[in-house]
Amino acid sequence: MSSQDQPSRLQLVGSLALFAGIAVWVMILLDTAVELPINLPASWYQQRPLWGVAGLALFAFGWRLQRHRGLDTDVWNPGPAGRRFRRLIVYSRPDCHLCDDAKAVLAGYLDYLPEIEEIDIDTRPELQERFGTWIPVVELDGVIRFRGRVDELLLRRLIEGSALLSAASPVSDPDDPEGETHDHRG
Repeated sequence: MSSQDQPSRLQLVGSLALFAGIAVWVMILLDTAVELPINLPASWYQQRPLWGVAGLALFAFGWRLQRHRGLDTDVWNPGPAGRRFRRLIVYSRPDCHLCDDAKAVLAGYLDYLPEIEEIDIDTRPELQERFGTWIPVVELDGVIRFRGRVDELLLRRLIEGSALLSAASPVSDPDDPEGETHDHRG
């Protein structure tokens, strides 16, 4: 197991908080249903609602820490900057907050991605039928990679796993009906 796959300290603290919150609520439920065989502090009996709130808070805090992905741009090292893909299309529609979120995430990686080409599916019936409400849809080099939202960790892995395009690499023109490639060196 690599160091990236190991749980972070935040996730370990999150596990403890999550289980502590569950334990508090299990004890509250058991104490309500049957009398516990152990004596608890007086505050347990006098401030039961406060203990319930504390259990919920611990659970929520633990859940949040468990969900923490630990994305730290200082640690991520994809290699030299440069395009890894020839074409990036975001299928979207106006007033779509998820589309705006996806474009914002992608914009943070423009050193490694081509310029974002945005296509409004509402202007083309065939795209409306194809994608419906599954927007945004992010397509990299003709392959749909994301629907609904862009997973930043997966995007980083795609960038890391893709070879750097050379400057002499021909780029296919999607609007060319014959599918010919063109040399765009100058």
